[in-house]
Amino acid sequence: MKKILAAMLLAVMASTCALAAEPSHEMQKPVKEKKLTKQQMKMRTCSKDAKEKKLKGEERRKFMKSCLSGKNK
Repeated sequence: MKKILAAMLLAVMASTCALAAEPSHEMQKPVKEKKLTKQQMKMRTCSKDAKEKKLKGEERRKFMKSCLSGKNK
């Protein structure tokens, strides 16, 4: 009985390792590059600027609001 239980445990562990392994590059589907909308590009730029200025909390919120509205140039 102990041998059967040990064999079953070993089989479960082996199958778990096989499932967790990353698929090879040949098996992966190619990722399509999505074009960003104007709003997404503006959001990315404003967020980057806020990060560079190390803004946090209320200051960041105000900056982002102003930047996204086009008032902060």
